[in-house]
Amino acid sequence: MHPILFTIGSLKIHAWGVMVALGLTVGLLLTVRLAKGSEFTAEFLSDYALYALIAGLLGARIWEVIFSWQNFAGNPLHALMFWQGGLSIQGAVVANLLLAWWYWGKKKLSLRRFVDFAAPGLILGQAIGRVGCFLNGDAYGKPTGAWYGVVYQPGTPAYRVWGATPLVPAELFEGTLDIVILFILLYVLKRKKYDGQVALWYFVLYSLARFGLEFLRTDSLMIGPIKAAQLTTLLTAAIAGAILWYYSNRPAAVPTGKTPETDPAPLTRNKRLVG
Repeated sequence: MHPILFTIGSLKIHAWGVMVALGLTVGLLLTVRLAKGSEFTAEFLSDYALYALIAGLLGARIWEVIFSWQNFAGNPLHALMFWQGGLSIQGAVVANLLLAWWYWGKKKLSLRRFVDFAAPGLILGQAIGRVGCFLNGDAYGKPTGAWYGVVYQPGTPAYRVWGATPLVPAELFEGTLDIVILFILLYVLKRKKYDGQVALWYFVLYSLARFGLEFLRTDSLMIGPIKAAQLTTLLTAAIAGAILWYYSNRPAAVPTGKTPETDPAPLTRNKRLVG
């Protein structure tokens, strides 16, 4: 683990920040590639990415502060120092959903169509971001005696809590699952039957993965005796799954940009009736 990649004079370049920037860039490039030929141009998406970054940071920090207020009550100004760590991916996702709902409505563009292109890029960015968490020594797992146990460096959040005890590298486990989800989403994107289907699968798959991974974590935000991530992901998976079930049991809508196949038989029958 290398929380500080390098220094330039007195400026410290944090691994977490570099990986987040890399994840955002790579995720954006994938979204642009998938949306090629659509109404969502590269220039348009690049402009939107700046708003998404700001919303993501604010949402991630606000979520963290709300669910771990005891860590900030003594010094509320510390809540503004997001570069020191303490961000929640769930808060970032919620903030960006709200931003997208407002932004695409203002532009009068299809939000459901956009999120289908964005979901694979989002999960790829999350996978890269989890590498940053590993390098920074946060989002770690519980103690383990298994061969894959990791001893985090002194000065990292994991070391401050557990010292030299080997821990489950939950960040890398999640990053690996994110890559698996990425390939599933790309598969669904090529075969989707309606706009929004890819995004719904993102919410189901990531929520279930995160719910399971929380059993390995010891640094989770809590709502009383319940882990906040498990509560929210379970609700998210249930809602998204119900919507998927609803759409799978109704006549398939035609995704934007496609035309339904026509059956010449009714036309033939009509001709016979007329003639």
